[in-house]
Amino acid sequence: MKRRSLFNLSNTPVFYFLGACLLVTQYKSFCQAATLRVAPASPQPGDVLTLTIYPAAGEKIKAIGMAAFDTPNVKFYSRRDGTVRAYLGFPFDRTGGNYPLRARVQVARNGQDAEQVVSTTMHARSRDFPTQYVSMQSSTASKMSQKDALHQEKLLVQSTMKNSYPAPLWRGSWLVPTPGRSTSSYGRKRYVNGKWWGQHNGADIKASTGTPVMATNNGRVVLSQYLPTLRGNCIVVDHGCNVFSIYMHLSQRLVQVGQSVARGQLIGRVGATGFVTGPHLHWEMRIGWEPVDPFKVAHSGLEF
Repeated sequence: MKRRSLFNLSNTPVFYFLGACLLVTQYKSFCQAATLRVAPASPQPGDVLTLTIYPAAGEKIKAIGMAAFDTPNVKFYSRRDGTVRAYLGFPFDRTGGNYPLRARVQVARNGQDAEQVVSTTMHARSRDFPTQYVSMQSSTASKMSQKDALHQEKLLVQSTMKNSYPAPLWRGSWLVPTPGRSTSSYGRKRYVNGKWWGQHNGADIKASTGTPVMATNNGRVVLSQYLPTLRGNCIVVDHGCNVFSIYMHLSQRLVQVGQSVARGQLIGRVGATGFVTGPHLHWEMRIGWEPVDPFKVAHSGLEF
């Protein structure tokens, strides 16, 4: 089998995945293995996993290759203490149990390179999600059948989330972006007019049209656009390190693509645009494209 080398990223703090194959290559072994640690120790579906790789003494991590769950490219960034860190969403459609996690690591020591496979087992708890039955006018529900339009809208949003800033942009705790009552939580199993619609990717916060919507933390705007099929007026903010927040169904968008925003900055106003039954904010937090529980991010934060 032809050896697949890791991408050399000595001039950048981010490490990109270049293939799902996790084979140790034919380097001479001259060093102790690096170690992979995952927090929290006992996660549930919807949690953000913090992955940290520690090099052995005298070694420097040069590149990482890792895929996990539904994320083909886990992105790491370097830290001052010589470790590297990444964030990963634990999908809401997984059950409790043991999950092996592995990464290929290229390290340097005394001018020589070696590749290692580091691994650990994550011990996850299960999480039960409630079922929600939504009724809406047939003219609105008909959007569910617009498969091509829904798919194209999804691809457009995904395309804006490909090149996350390579270091954390956020600072401190995360805000719930608008005041109001949570009416549909993350992970709920949804039926619309009796038809299966899927699990809820975010949290719905009921508020009156025009209620201010704030940036949940520092970042840069990568999407600000009206998307008529599902999301309505939609804003996506990149917080760095593959962490994104999404704000949907807005009546107004008050920021533009490329603009930097600060935690608590007014970015839009609650509305009822897109696939909705009434005014509310649909708020998502995603790691790459994997949705995680936004209220858990707001309550526990993300470890630097």
